[in-house]
Amino acid sequence: MPALWQYAGAGELGAVMAAFRASRTPEQALADLRRMLPALLPAPRVAIVRDVMAAAPHGQADRTLAAVCATLSPDQRHRLYEDLGVPEVRAAG
Repeated sequence: MPALWQYAGAGELGAVMAAFRASRTPEQALADLRRMLPALLPAPRVAIVRDVMAAAPHGQADRTLAAVCATLSPDQRHRLYEDLGVPEVRAAG
């Protein structure tokens, strides 16, 4: 990321990321999240998951949360649910 910031501004990088997200199917976006979330620190992880849950179809936030948590370790999942302030449930693969 530091190299990207050195050569491109926030607007340009934002446009590239928006175009990438728009190019992904919902299934691809879920797979992307499942790969990415375990590598993130807790604060960015919870921020991303909050955004994903807010964008979920009406009544699907819990199901979406379980789906994106499927690749987290038990400790990571517990921390995420704690940070979100929601009861922990077992992630559905």
